[in-house]
Amino acid sequence: MGVSLLHNADLILWVTLFMGMGLTFFLYKIFPHEKWYSLLLGIRTLVLFFLVILLLNPILNLSGENEKELHWAIFVDNSASIKYHKTPSIQAIQSGIQSFVDRLSEKNISYDLYQFADKIQKVNGPNLEGNGVTTNLGIVSERIKQDENNLAGAIIISDGLITEGKNPLREFHQLDFPIHTIGIGEGSELVDVAIQSIDVPTVVLKSDGVNVNVIVQSLGDISDRLSVSLFNNRQLLGSKHIRLSGLGSKKEINFQFRPKDIGKQNYEVRVSSVEDEINIQNNRQQFNILVLKERYKVALLTGSPNKNTAVLKQALKGNPRIQLDHFVRMSETQFRPGIKSFWETAYELIIFENYPIKPLSANFVRILGKKVLSNQAAFFLISGPNQSNNSLKGITSILGVALEDITLENNPVFWDFTHERWMNEFELPPLHQNIFITGHNALSDTLAITEFERPLWIRNQHENIRTMVWTSPDMNTLYFLEKKLSQIDAFSTIWDQSISWLLKTGGEHDNFFRLNKNRFQQGEMVQISGNQPFKQSSEPKKNVMLSLSHNSKEILMRDILFNIEEQRWKGEFRAPGPGEYQYSISFESEEEPIQKGLFQVQESQIELNQVYLNKKLLTSISNQTDGQYLPWDSRDSLMIKLHPKVRREFRANIIKFIESKFLLFIVILLLCAEWVMRRRRGLS
Repeated sequence: MGVSLLHNADLILWVTLFMGMGLTFFLYKIFPHEKWYSLLLGIRTLVLFFLVILLLNPILNLSGENEKELHWAIFVDNSASIKYHKTPSIQAIQSGIQSFVDRLSEKNISYDLYQFADKIQKVNGPNLEGNGVTTNLGIVSERIKQDENNLAGAIIISDGLITEGKNPLREFHQLDFPIHTIGIGEGSELVDVAIQSIDVPTVVLKSDGVNVNVIVQSLGDISDRLSVSLFNNRQLLGSKHIRLSGLGSKKEINFQFRPKDIGKQNYEVRVSSVEDEINIQNNRQQFNILVLKERYKVALLTGSPNKNTAVLKQALKGNPRIQLDHFVRMSETQFRPGIKSFWETAYELIIFENYPIKPLSANFVRILGKKVLSNQAAFFLISGPNQSNNSLKGITSILGVALEDITLENNPVFWDFTHERWMNEFELPPLHQNIFITGHNALSDTLAITEFERPLWIRNQHENIRTMVWTSPDMNTLYFLEKKLSQIDAFSTIWDQSISWLLKTGGEHDNFFRLNKNRFQQGEMVQISGNQPFKQSSEPKKNVMLSLSHNSKEILMRDILFNIEEQRWKGEFRAPGPGEYQYSISFESEEEPIQKGLFQVQESQIELNQVYLNKKLLTSISNQTDGQYLPWDSRDSLMIKLHPKVRREFRANIIKFIESKFLLFIVILLLCAEWVMRRRRGLS
């Protein structure tokens, strides 16, 4: 501690100071009986004293020295790859670390213990489980830099594999204390071949070819010739031979084929396995494509023209992808145009409208059944005013329904959809029902039901044949009511759902998005893309949201952004823990999703695919910081280099009185007190 003056005091200052003190003493002697005057003189003396201090500007120097104990930071890898090393086992690693820190305590060496994987946390003792999704050494370097002033050094116990984050070598190079590394595992990398991604359109036309782009990644020491095959169900569509070079390299394979069937078709890509491969589940990936036709041939058979006929014909012709042939029954055996062209033409959909009015002959039903099977055609019966249960005798087996022997008064009945998505908040108009049926088997699906719990709208599927029955003759009522009251869209709901399901075009406008595959590894990046444009509208473009749920519980929500350069919607997220997950895609602020799907997550293979010792990285970290790399078995020799460390710190504080706000505050306070006393005594 020392005191010095910034300005030297001259003779004039000392003469003025002593004269002021003498004058003050003289005044005090003249008026010794006046206490208030003595107080006033005391205040004036203090003010003068402080002003002199400020004038001399003394500087107070405070200095000191102390010792600060430094500690060692120990970082232990807790990622999934740790538990898959053959030697040492995760139990041996845990007991070895416990023994290591116990020896540090015996030598009175201060330390902090951390465990890291994709995140880092401070722990009281080693509790390794090997449950980290990825390994991020970058967060270790960041943590060391945050606390570098308090560290004697750091010790990293890891296999040196980085599966996430940046390479930390540059950050470690800037440190001025040693970082020792202890390597876990062996130098030989395990072998694995995996399908990393499949890029394929979501919707194609049957007449167009399909391009499938497959990327296969190989890890470890591989130099084998493998086959990559594409299957449609069990049918082989193509196979190619490739040679893989391992070490994380990727190979791109392209397939081209032309779909044979329409509807949603399932495909699978398979890659043959190699010897000693650690995981063969990721050698297979499935995907599906919605296959559509450019034009669908539809036959409409009308038993007797009625109010429904024009409505249905207009709705069919309003679909640009439907080519309609309309046959009208003129007599028992004659149609216009001739029924011969109906039998000779292959149709994707056959619609009976108000037909048959009377039971069909056994020969007609037999030929109709053969035609449906040979054409793989869908069959739709729409009830008309001239029909009853008796009309359907003979064709119920084709429709997949059974007749109900009941008689009800022909009065309108209230009804509703059974599917929640089709429910309307407005009351639906009552309808007549002149056909009473039930589903023939458990695969029958009732889509609308009357207040008496009788099926009004029912569909059935047997293998590839789809059939549907609408049992009310009032289809036209729904159509005209929808035109009059725009908020009631019962006709559009029934018609659109029927045609899309029967022609197997369901999802044509919904399959905008696709995941890059359907099976992922825990921690792997899941990519989603979409190349179908949304319907144009005058409204501002809405954000597209991806929602991820597991066991009906939402666990993640992300935006899907539109990439202008690629003209595709793109989004990504990291696969969570193992299990089956549901995803839904919707417009922001809208509850109803535009697409749903499933995918599976397996145990973390990102770590499992790279189970080996990256000695090169760990050695580089130690060499850059004057530390030492040691294999796991030689870890105890590191104790020779570890000792308690302290840092001597010198403190020097300089106090300038002229810069003291407290001293200035005291002077102002004394001057205010003097002014108040003088005012009370009437002094100027």
